Amino acid sequence: MLAAIGRALGTAATVVVIGPLWLGEVLSASARVLVLTEGQERPRARRTVRRAAKTVAHGAATTGHGLTVALAGVDLPIADGAVDALLIEGASTLDVDAIARWMAALVPAIRPGGRLIAVDATDDPAAEAKLAGSFLAAALCDIGQVRPRAGVVLTMGTAPPAPVVATRFADTGTVGASATVRD
Repeated sequence: MLAAIGRALGTAATVVVIGPLWLGEVLSASARVLVLTEGQERPRARRTVRRAAKTVAHGAATTGHGLTVALAGVDLPIADGAVDALLIEGASTLDVDAIARWMAALVPAIRPGGRLIAVDATDDPAAEAKLAGSFLAAALCDIGQVRPRAGVVLTMGTAPPAPVVATRFADTGTVGASATVRD
């Protein structure tokens, strides 16, 4: 699964992970990573950052690019067009309206040509179709899905040019401002 995620990220220099801390830690070996997590994860987040710093200090990860963990809650503290890739987890568990709201907050944060990657534990064709449809509805391009192992699907899309994002999300109030995601 990690190899498939690495291929999907390509040469992304800045990656935001809205998902597990361990995934951000692993990806920080090849890119600058910001993991957004909720407040209850603070103790684990501190341990993860310390462990990553020790690894770099001891020379075990001399190619490490850096790991930052931020507590985010429902606010997405990322400027429009600021990240090369955004990796999310568990989108298939949301209903269609919640996914649409989440996409309205996420897509503007990705630079044009950047990647949105959803990692989901599912082998349900209806859930996979729902994810692909949500990427299409969010004006993402080059949409694809791969199954790196049984029960896991990666849904990937490329962010469109800035004018398309501005037009598509003009009525959501998220373009040009810090986004808020509500379930």
